[in-house]
Amino acid sequence: MTLPLPQVEGIEHRDVTVRGIRLHVAEGGPQDAPPILLLHGWPQHWWMWREILVELARDHRVIAPDLRGLGWSEAPKRGYVKQEMADDNIALLDALGLDRVDLIGHDWGTIVGFLVCLTAPERIGHFLGASVPHLWPPSERPSVRRLLALWYQAALAAPGLGQGLMRQGDFTKKVLQSARVNGRFTDYELAQYADVLKQPERALATAQFYRSFLLHELKPLVAGAFHSRPLQTPTRLLWGRRDPILQGARDDEHRAFAPQMEIEWVPDTGHFLPEERPALVVQRARELFSS
Repeated sequence: MTLPLPQVEGIEHRDVTVRGIRLHVAEGGPQDAPPILLLHGWPQHWWMWREILVELARDHRVIAPDLRGLGWSEAPKRGYVKQEMADDNIALLDALGLDRVDLIGHDWGTIVGFLVCLTAPERIGHFLGASVPHLWPPSERPSVRRLLALWYQAALAAPGLGQGLMRQGDFTKKVLQSARVNGRFTDYELAQYADVLKQPERALATAQFYRSFLLHELKPLVAGAFHSRPLQTPTRLLWGRRDPILQGARDDEHRAFAPQMEIEWVPDTGHFLPEERPALVVQRARELFSS
């Protein structure tokens, strides 16, 4: 069963086929305006950008796809290594006839955004990311405190358990509420995210997201796999000071690998920064993209 799309004034929807899968894309703003690609994270979809889309669409073309397996995009049984998702979005730019865009990401969308910047740097003018560590971690092992904050990833990756947690819905809502500091999600907002993930194919996609990361991507990342791939895109990372997955993160050891990346700590803010601080995201995007 396909759930109805939530509506945002001025935003239209279409499906675009790339690399053999169907991606749902939300779009707004003048077609000939400077384009911005917005990539969401888990457990959300394009609608997390709703306030930001309305503001930026005043003078930009905004494009907010659902990542494969999430929202209203197709949910294949495989392909959840994050480089696959980066390749999906590069192919989406090709399909839309866009040579170069500015980019905003949140959560997994930030990780995918980094990979887009590294894979096709000529396609991205500027990158504004939020709410996750970057790809160039410090050499020391992560603290126990930071590892414990990621307990939910192991639960979601576990065969059978992860799908079951998604199907019943309450787990998704608890994750959303527990990691938001500034304000609360309404029951309606929680349902917009949790209900989509109850669908069997999307519950499986969530498990694949985290299983791929923990089994195939985490170890190379911690071992410095990206230290030989410097980031040249002008980038700004926004980190919520009270984001549980960023506790103990360091903002001073990336210069050798990302010389044009600045990190800003945002006070009194949790993990879901674009919905906690939408005006700040819009302001930082306008500042960065006009530089």
